[in-house]
Amino acid sequence: MISSLPPTTTAVPAPPVQARTPEDAVPRVSRRIRAVRIAAIGAVLLILAAGVPACDLVGWMPDEAVNTLSRYLCYAIAALGIDLIWGYCGILSLCQALFFSIGGYAIGMFLSLPQGGGQVQAVYHHIPQFFFFNDRTTLPAFWKPFASPVFAVSVGLLIPAAFAAIFGYFIFRSRVRGVYFAIITQALAWAAYLAFCRNEMLLGGSNGLTNFYPPLNNSRHWILGLYLLTLTILILAYLLCLFMVRSKFGRILVAVRDKELRLNFAGYRPYVFKMVAFAIAAALGALAGILYVPQNGIITPDMMRVPASIGMVIWVALGGRGRLWGAILGALVVRYAYSTLTTDIPMVWPFVQGGLFILVVLLFPDGLVGLWDKIEQSIQAHESALGLLLAVVPFLTITLFTLLEALSMMPSIMQHNIPVGLNTLPNIQLKYVVLTCLLVFGGFGRWLYNRHLARKFHSSLSTDPLVEVVTTGSIVTKEPS
Repeated sequence: MISSLPPTTTAVPAPPVQARTPEDAVPRVSRRIRAVRIAAIGAVLLILAAGVPACDLVGWMPDEAVNTLSRYLCYAIAALGIDLIWGYCGILSLCQALFFSIGGYAIGMFLSLPQGGGQVQAVYHHIPQFFFFNDRTTLPAFWKPFASPVFAVSVGLLIPAAFAAIFGYFIFRSRVRGVYFAIITQALAWAAYLAFCRNEMLLGGSNGLTNFYPPLNNSRHWILGLYLLTLTILILAYLLCLFMVRSKFGRILVAVRDKELRLNFAGYRPYVFKMVAFAIAAALGALAGILYVPQNGIITPDMMRVPASIGMVIWVALGGRGRLWGAILGALVVRYAYSTLTTDIPMVWPFVQGGLFILVVLLFPDGLVGLWDKIEQSIQAHESALGLLLAVVPFLTITLFTLLEALSMMPSIMQHNIPVGLNTLPNIQLKYVVLTCLLVFGGFGRWLYNRHLARKFHSSLSTDPLVEVVTTGSIVTKEPS
């Protein structure tokens, strides 16, 4: 008896499995949003690279305003380092101002010497004047190599980066993290401040280094040249950080921030990536200090104090943590707000600074970047003209106010004083009233608009025969009859 064999079947090959790339996880950007982004980037670059120099050359913008903008761009470079170590790696460092100042002292030592154009006199033996009050008639040995600008810039970059790498290696290898690391860096900055204030350091003591080459911040050609140099380095630093955070290194930094324990199980050593990120952030801070000091004309130990580092953290928090361009925007907005308010109504600034930090923590965790995201969401959702307007008003108001202050083009009518009637605040300029009204209009109007959309959505659900909305807010589906 022959057993029946099962019928033969032909195997159908399964469709090939396509590997999922990191780009697949990123939502696709519509052409309209891409066009808006390109237009915004082009407008910013056009204003900074061409508009500012042109306005300065024709006399529409004073040289002091260009110098101020250039110095604030230096702060933006330092903010990139803060965002890299805190926004992407999750490590709160409170000593970025220390690295900023070390770079500044390195270039300041070169600028204080005759080779750097320092204003030395024969009565002080052609060395910086403060040596005379320390009973010094000759230049100390460790000062002599700083007669070379290449040496000064190299040391200004390498010392902070090397110190951050060595310091970070031992700290991160010991698994110090969170608030404990912040306290240690805060203590480090305070100890360095006390050391630099000592006259025995031969670095000018609490008065710092000054008497640099005067045309650096007085001559239009020097001011414009340093401004364009600072802007170029800021763009290059941004592109470098953008390349890093979009690479495998950047994804590992985010993993260190979010799932460090899982990263350990995967065979990585998180402390190595923390150390590298800390060193890069220190180098960016030092680079910012090297560019800042020639344009500022002085470097003192006060620049490395802990409040200065906390201020840098506030820039990044307000701009948007974990978004590089948000760090740049936050640095510019906060610095110009500080400059404007302390000039017009100085007693208000401490309350504004504290209020900004509270608002970011409680209401706007994404910072100014979140306002831009709302604009893109409105465009993506094809909202009405009113919805788009309410999304645009807050972001546009803040950026336009900052731009007008940076270019010194605030209309004279906006600087008109309005009587308030308070003893401590008798008058207030019209621009602050307009700014507050526009922000309130945008914020409150957007809230009302969102409530209107929510009610419209619920009313559409209630008219659907397959959906019943109960009073508790839950949705119960009904079986079709």
